[in-house]
Amino acid sequence: MDVYKTYQHNPPHWFVSNAIYMVTGSTLSKEPLLDGEEKRANFCETLIERTKTLGWVLHAWAVMKNHYHFIAQSPENALSLKLLMQGVHSLNAKFVNQLDKTPGRRIWYNYWDTCLQTENAYYTRLNYVILNPVKHGLVQNPEDYPFSSYRYFVENSEPDFQKMVLSQEIDDLQIPDEF
Repeated sequence: MDVYKTYQHNPPHWFVSNAIYMVTGSTLSKEPLLDGEEKRANFCETLIERTKTLGWVLHAWAVMKNHYHFIAQSPENALSLKLLMQGVHSLNAKFVNQLDKTPGRRIWYNYWDTCLQTENAYYTRLNYVILNPVKHGLVQNPEDYPFSSYRYFVENSEPDFQKMVLSQEIDDLQIPDEF
């Protein structure tokens, strides 16, 4: 099932069954609203829980103070991406607002998704996502950042796969990441 949807004020989405997607999302006005470890941990936990619930297979993630990236494989119903993102954004916003005592405040601006169509696109973006905290200067070593899947990647993938992913050039990627 392939579905291409356009929206008046949002980027178009291409929904493909069992395809791999990279998703990027931003807080409203790029504000650092996930400024505490508890808030970023909640986002990670919510993302992991919601992907499982909706049948998505999460491959990689990185959550920063004002944005996130993740890579996941869609289930047969790729249209569930909208439900996935609404759920993650809503649950995390309620949690953040409860901590900050700001009920009803809007936390999330939007998300952008890309259906990855080649192995190279997958490997390159996997590199990009797991090393994103280093790119943004949050840590020097990716294993020191607790809100990404880098440690999981190192502990659960073969050395040859790790070498291939980590050797990918990411300089020419066109990913919204001006944070």
